[in-house]
Amino acid sequence: MTEHEQRPPEMKRHEQGNIGWAKSRRSLWWGAGLLVVLIVAVVVWWKPWQSTGAVLTADAAAQSVLDQYPGEIVNSTLKDGTYIMQLRSETGLYDVQVDAVTAAVNSIKRLESNPQAEEKTLWSREQIKTALLKQQTDNQLVSLELVEQQGSPVYTAVVKAKDNSREELTIDPYTGETMASKTIAAPTTEPTKDDPKPQFLSEKQAKQKALAEVPGEVDDIELRGTNSGNPYYLVEIDLEDGREAIVQVNAISGAIRSVTWDEDDD
Repeated sequence: MTEHEQRPPEMKRHEQGNIGWAKSRRSLWWGAGLLVVLIVAVVVWWKPWQSTGAVLTADAAAQSVLDQYPGEIVNSTLKDGTYIMQLRSETGLYDVQVDAVTAAVNSIKRLESNPQAEEKTLWSREQIKTALLKQQTDNQLVSLELVEQQGSPVYTAVVKAKDNSREELTIDPYTGETMASKTIAAPTTEPTKDDPKPQFLSEKQAKQKALAEVPGEVDDIELRGTNSGNPYYLVEIDLEDGREAIVQVNAISGAIRSVTWDEDDD
């Protein structure tokens, strides 16, 4: 009888149980090891100990703001990853919030305004023209130009009354108010042989001269150069193909002085 055959049944069952427990323990160790490997891989990839970006110094953040908004930083505080600054410029005092990592301006809000430095908006020619037509209900607007006087822009306008007298107006380009006025032509009287006065073409006649040169639709017409002794009409004409022509017509002879095209058109 062999040794294996002589073992009692109880000993055989005990050995089989030990073998099963050993297999279970090996499986458990393998599972735990795999879990540890996964955790290590995630931690290495995520790197929680490293910051997502370096925080800028207060001076660097302030310089970034000043590059975009000229002025002076009078106060700066770092809070929750954001620099809260106060910027004083010519137009007032502003609250500026800047990302401490990217230097991006998250928000800007004016706290105080400077009344002496409020930005002025230059009125367009159409706005001035509309305001003048409301004021000069009985007169005709002859010309309107934006010029520079003593280093500042002003509008000068010439209006004609029913008696053909002409008045030159100096207009504030920011408010539309008339700053000064002067008469540049007295009411029309019968010209004498000793003092003949040149007769200007009417706007209708100037339009006909311009359209004969460039057929289209008249968009605007102005009389200019009345004070220089070389008056002319400036006629803007829209063509069917979308282009715009500007025709200068001599206000006395009716001769075409020049034809130019809008720079935005081909």
